[in-house]
Amino acid sequence: MTRKAYVLIDAEEGRAADVVIELTDKPGISAVNEIWGPHDVITVVEAADIDALIHIVKNEVTSADGVLRTDTCLVVGGQ
Repeated sequence: MTRKAYVLIDAEEGRAADVVIELTDKPGISAVNEIWGPHDVITVVEAADIDALIHIVKNEVTSADGVLRTDTCLVVGGQ
């Protein structure tokens, strides 16, 4: 079963577009968009299991240049 999470990202001032560019086409990240609201960017992360998902979030998303903090929302049911 594939695991999926939405990761909400707070970016440094004026860096949201840079974060989107850096995360686009990274393995395990199926979508990345700049958003308007309390966060700056949202990504969809998908992996074969929870350990792989955590690895992607920790090593790709949170370490991207311009990322201040993240909030990961793990999908627990549905499609």
